[in-house]
Amino acid sequence: MVCNLGEVSTFCESFGKPHVPVLAAFGGERLHACRLLGSWDLDRMVRENADALFRSIQMLPSKESVGEFDDLTFQLGPRAFVYADKDRIVGFAATLKEAEGLVTKFSQTYSKPQTPTGGDFCLIQQDRTNINCHTVSLPAETILTPEILNLHYGSGSGKWHQDLVGKLQSRNNGLVIFEGKPGTGKTFYIRHLMGELKESHRFYFIPTANLGILSRQDFIGFWADQRRVHAKKKFTVILEDSDAALMTRGSDNREQVSAILNLADGMLADFLRLQIICTINCSAADIDPALLRPGRLICHRVFNRLDYDEAVQLAEKLGNKLPQAHDYSLAEVFAGHDASEIDRPRIGFAT
Repeated sequence: MVCNLGEVSTFCESFGKPHVPVLAAFGGERLHACRLLGSWDLDRMVRENADALFRSIQMLPSKESVGEFDDLTFQLGPRAFVYADKDRIVGFAATLKEAEGLVTKFSQTYSKPQTPTGGDFCLIQQDRTNINCHTVSLPAETILTPEILNLHYGSGSGKWHQDLVGKLQSRNNGLVIFEGKPGTGKTFYIRHLMGELKESHRFYFIPTANLGILSRQDFIGFWADQRRVHAKKKFTVILEDSDAALMTRGSDNREQVSAILNLADGMLADFLRLQIICTINCSAADIDPALLRPGRLICHRVFNRLDYDEAVQLAEKLGNKLPQAHDYSLAEVFAGHDASEIDRPRIGFAT
C-alpha cells in the first residue's frame, strides 16, 4: 500500500481534501464532511474546548496586528472532528447526520453577533502559478439612503439606481460602463452597489496593473472553482480605470478587449455568467464599438459634476461651506473647496 500525502495539509482543510489528522483517524473507512460558511469566535472556541484542541495556528500580537487564532482542529471523539477558521466550520464524521450535528452545534454556540456592515468584494491576486482572492469588507456607511444618493448624484439618481439593480438581478452576464472625470463618484457609487446587492451578488475587483489576468489560460479554471463554491450567487467583476482595456483595439490592448468581449457576451459568457462593471475617465466615443453593442451593454452611465446649487445642498448636509463656482465634483464637495483653490508649487522661472 502506498499513501501519497503530497497534497494533504497538516493544518488546513481545503476543498475536497481532508487534512492529516482526519485521514489518519478514518483511513479507508466511511468519512463524511459538512461545511458551513460564516463568522466565528475562535478565541472562545479555544477556551471552551481546550482539551479537544488537536491542531492550531496562533498569531501573537505585534505592532502590526492583534493576536488571534486560525486553522483550528478539534477531536471530539475517535472519529469526530471539527475544523474551524475565520470563515467556515467543517465537521468530519462517519455519517452525514453526525457531521451535520457537529457543525450545527459549533455554529450555534460560537457564531459572532451580527453587526451592521456594508458590502464586500474579493481582491483578485495573481502570481506565476496561482490566482487567488482576498475578501475586503466595507463599512456600513458605504450604503446610502435614497435621499443621500440623490444628493450625491443629482435628482432622479435613486430611480436610475433601482433600474440598474433590477437589470443586474435579472441578467447573468453583460457589461456596465461608468464614465466620468476623476472625483465624480464612480467608485463611491460602486461601494454602495456592493452593499445593495450583497445578498445576491459576489463582487471581484481586478486592479488596473493586473488586467492582463483576463487573458490567462487558468482564469477560466479560477471562475469554475468559484462557481462550484458559490453556486447561488451572481458574479460581478469590477475593472476600475479600465480606459486602456476598452479603447478601440490596437496592438497594445487587443487581447484585453477580446477577453472582455468574450466574458461579457461570447460563448464563454454562457458558461462563466459574469457581469463586468468598468469605470473610465475617457469619453465613450473612444471605446471599441463592439463593447457598446445592444444586448451586450447592460448600462452606460455618465457621472457628471454637480452644479453649484446641487453641490451646496450636499455640502450643507456634510457641514461644509462652498465658495461660489460653476460646478463641483464630489471629491471637491467633500474637501470643502474647488480644486482650483489648491495651492500647487510653481515649476519653472518666477516672473
